[in-house]
Amino acid sequence: MRIAFLLSSLWLSGGVRVVVEYANHLARRGHRVVLATPGGTLDPDMERELEPGVSISQSRVARETRSGRDPGAMVSLAWSLAQAVPPSDVVVSTHTPTTVAGFLAGRVQRKGRLIWLYQDYEEMFLGRPAERWLLHHALRWHDAALVVSAYSREELLRFSPGNVEVVGEGLSHAELFRPLPAGSRPRSDGTQTILCLGDMRPRKGLSDFLPAAPLVYRQRPDIRLQIVSKAPCDIETPVPHEFIYRPDRAGLARLYATCDVFVLASWWESFGLPPLEAMACGAPVVLTDSRGVREYAQPGENCLLVPIRRPQALAAAILRVLDDPALQNRLRCQGPLTAARFDWPSAADRFEAALRRVVERADGPGRER
Repeated sequence: MRIAFLLSSLWLSGGVRVVVEYANHLARRGHRVVLATPGGTLDPDMERELEPGVSISQSRVARETRSGRDPGAMVSLAWSLAQAVPPSDVVVSTHTPTTVAGFLAGRVQRKGRLIWLYQDYEEMFLGRPAERWLLHHALRWHDAALVVSAYSREELLRFSPGNVEVVGEGLSHAELFRPLPAGSRPRSDGTQTILCLGDMRPRKGLSDFLPAAPLVYRQRPDIRLQIVSKAPCDIETPVPHEFIYRPDRAGLARLYATCDVFVLASWWESFGLPPLEAMACGAPVVLTDSRGVREYAQPGENCLLVPIRRPQALAAAILRVLDDPALQNRLRCQGPLTAARFDWPSAADRFEAALRRVVERADGPGRER
């Protein structure tokens, strides 16, 4: 098959990583894969992750930061992005704003059948009426939507009827994300390390973790924080801490494997991959009920789950893990078993099969390509 993915950017993000994984697996299986992106949005780190069989086609119109708020700029960019799409069997929208380019490429320019890889959530577009309209209506012009969690399927079907299938996602570089061999864990100096991943966007939860940390520190002055982010952050906290900017995969895996507690305090996620990576490395995990994590979170078995936007509840859960060795051990043992159920070859199988069904329906009697 000839498969074109429409991206808002090729900048580092969880959603882009999912697209890159699907693209790489499809290319390995002999499909011709193109990533169509706005001009000026290539992240060298993400570009290096692409397999040789995946090509990039950039639009002539560059993405501007205002284009996501200005309907005129969004339409101009969408038209240019649609023109960057080569004739394909399937065109895949990967972010709600790209559904406009998908409509133009698939329905107007007739470059291929339309799939929506839905990885968003409604709150992502608060205060953005154009994107919210797309969120509620774009499924109508797609042949199918593929989602990464059961919650995402329920959400999308609340907006409009359509063919929505859960394909999920997997654990990238699983050979790195694993517990340290027995006896190789660094000798403790008595300090307990709390690892948190996030950024300064409120919905990513760092603004809840930072007030939670001093509550833990008052009872456990032996803690230190490690805060990981893909973006610069302004960290203000009385708790001893280290800020780690964009570690590579191996470095991130080691941080997971050597921490005493991993925390993700995000408000909303369509899936939420970092907790699953941490589980794979044997880290005790505390996370918020951001909905998509329900795909793998089993409270009390492989994690502790707390309500979103509740720093006190977050602090209480962290203290519970630090103070209960039996709970720590159970979470460390169950996490890798959970993560082992999420692999990319299986997700790619489901994704590829869904694309084939759409193409085969298009090739049926009385149907146009």
